Amino acid sequence: MKEKGKMSLGRLRHVLVLTGVALCLIGAAAPDGLSHAQRRYKPEVVLPKHYPDGFHGYGRLDRIGLSEVVIGDSLEKLAPVVTYHTPDNQNATREHFKSGDLVGYMIDSDRQVVSLWLIEQDSP
Repeated sequence: MKEKGKMSLGRLRHVLVLTGVALCLIGAAAPDGLSHAQRRYKPEVVLPKHYPDGFHGYGRLDRIGLSEVVIGDSLEKLAPVVTYHTPDNQNATREHFKSGDLVGYMIDSDRQVVSLWLIEQDSP
């Protein structure tokens, strides 16, 4: 016989299981961009020694302008001072980069690209 105000063991177990499932679903649905830490990605290629150990982003270069760059269909703003790097040249210029090249980039706290790294040139 149940006492008034007490929950049976079976009902308690049922509530705990449903609570666990709900928390798992909430955790899976929550966006992983809530952290302010800048995540780095490393392409599956061998990088020169002077390259960073991962990039804030990388992809195929669609176009590059004076104040913005499009990489993998993503528009990124360029910082006022940007450094350009190739495997052979640590002080390259923007002219070394062409549409279709695989590039990596580093961003600053204002989410502006501060350095662009040539990973692989597009084959003609």
